[in-house]
Parts: sequence; structure tokens; C-alpha cells
Amino acid sequence: MKIIIVGAGEVGYHIANRMSFENKDVVVIDRDPAAIQRVSDNVDVEAISGSGSSPRVLKEAGLKEAEILLAVTDSDETNLVACLMADVISPTTKKLARIRDGDFDPYHQVFYEQSPHIDTVINPEIEVVKSIERFLSIPGAVDVSDFADGMLRFVGLYLDQGSRLAGIRLKEIPEKIAQRILVAAVVRKEELIIPGGDARLYPGDLVYFISEEKGLASILKAFDRESRPVRRTLIVGGGRIGTRLATALEKKGIQTKIIERSPVRCSELAAEMKRLLSSRAMALISACSQRKTSGKWMQWSLLQTTRRPIYWYRFLQNAWVRAKQLPS
Repeated sequence: MKIIIVGAGEVGYHIANRMSFENKDVVVIDRDPAAIQRVSDNVDVEAISGSGSSPRVLKEAGLKEAEILLAVTDSDETNLVACLMADVISPTTKKLARIRDGDFDPYHQVFYEQSPHIDTVINPEIEVVKSIERFLSIPGAVDVSDFADGMLRFVGLYLDQGSRLAGIRLKEIPEKIAQRILVAAVVRKEELIIPGGDARLYPGDLVYFISEEKGLASILKAFDRESRPVRRTLIVGGGRIGTRLATALEKKGIQTKIIERSPVRCSELAAEMKRLLSSRAMALISACSQRKTSGKWMQWSLLQTTRRPIYWYRFLQNAWVRAKQLPS
């Protein structure tokens, strides 16, 4: 299988490394000589210096023989043009594009049905938000994935000491849980185990299982996990991911508040979203991240505060107190 990757940044580099490990015929295109040099020195793939949106470069990379084109540069426009030219030169090549700008969200299906006929549009921020929403639905979960349009759930949970499943064999699980459950794997002391029917579950095991969505609640009770509906959330950071997450939660009727240290960004958020903090209140909360040192005001970023856990804890504590005092 031949795969062309447009973009040799962090995403493109790691995809190329993975595909090379699987013995795929990979060609990487990027206009940055340093990025191309990095790929050439560390990954067993063909690297071409040039623009991935150029028809000449795409033909040189062997687009007509390629089964898949991955456009994963940092530029949405470059990725779209690369897919457009691929659709013209080699219509049978499957196209996957990384598109991050929210302005393109309503057109993902259009890109599939019409030119440039992109088979899969990937927005990393949307995927992050979906992952967070899945984790919110299952308390204490280490991993959560959906299959069959959400009808099946793949869940990873740690088994607690007092759980009714601790110490029993897998074949005895139907006696404890009425719902159907398939234990796919167990991680015990950093060792992956594919268990059989006689295998036992022990406290501290990380248990990966598959179940139907409709029966998940009773299974969680067996793990001593109670799935309660989330009513209020506090999001630290009003960037693109924070904004997307807040919007998604608001649509579900979950009261959402954001802590953002930039008063300008707070004003933008207040104008964009309903039932969030006013710009005045957001600026008040953002002031919690300021501290007077040696007669000068020092603005702490989230990265800086996380290096000082006690200050970070106090910042969140104070911010949460103020958030609860604000109108919904």
C-alpha cells in the first residue's frame, strides 16, 4: 500500500513513523527543508521537499499509484487544495484532511459529497471534545470508545478493593451482572493479559470490557461506579478547545463556566456564548492568577502555576468560590 503524507510536522512525522513500522510504502511532502531532513534522518520513508498542494509535486510523489493521501499540514487551506488537486489527478485515491478552523465545520459533509470529495475530515479539537464528553459520561474511566453509532461501549476501569467482581472468575460474572459483558483484556502490574473463562479479577486490575450502552449502568454499579448526570462544569481555559467543549455541554443543558485569564478573550466569550460569565466577572476571576512579587505584578500562565501545585490549588479554589457567586 502506498501512502502520501502532505505535511512533515509533528502529526505527519508520527504518522509516517507508524506507517513505516507497518511496512507501508510512504512518501512525505513538506516545503520546510528542516522538517524533511528530520524525516529522512529518522524514518525509513521517501521525503520530498516541495508544496503538497502543487500538482507537479504530487505527481512526482506518485499520486496516481497511491491508495491514500493524508493532508495534515498546519494550514487548512493547503490541506484543502492538496485534496482538490488529488481529486483532479487521481480520483480513486482516498483523501483524508486535517481541518481545524471551526468555520469549516458545517461543510465537512459537503467536502465529502462534492469536490474535493474528501473521504474523511479530521478536526483534532472536535475529537478532543468528544473524548472529554465520553469520559464525563463514565466516572473513573481510563479509556472510553464508542462502536456501532454508540450502541456499544469499550471501557477501561480499575477494579477497586470492595467491588463485587474482585476475586471472581470471568465465567462467574453472569452470576453477578445480568447484562452481557465481554472482558477483552486485563492490565495487571503493567502486564497485558488476554483472559480466559477461568481467569480471576483482582483489586487494582485495569479491566477493559465491551458492553451495550443500554446495560452499561448496571455494569458500572458492579465496579462501584455510579453514573450520575453532570449538571455543572468549570472549564479552565477559554481557547478553541475550551470554547468548543463549553458549547457542546451547553447544548446538553449543562451549566458551564469558564476561567480565562485574558479579559479580552473573556469579552469575546461572553458575546459568543449564552449563560456564561460576563466579561466583568471573567476579568475578576482571571485576576486570581496574578500575584504581587517584589513590587511588580507578575502574570502567571497555567503552565507556570502547574509547576507550583499549592498555588494552582488555591487559584482554582478561589476561582470556584467566585464562580458559584455569579449568576447562572
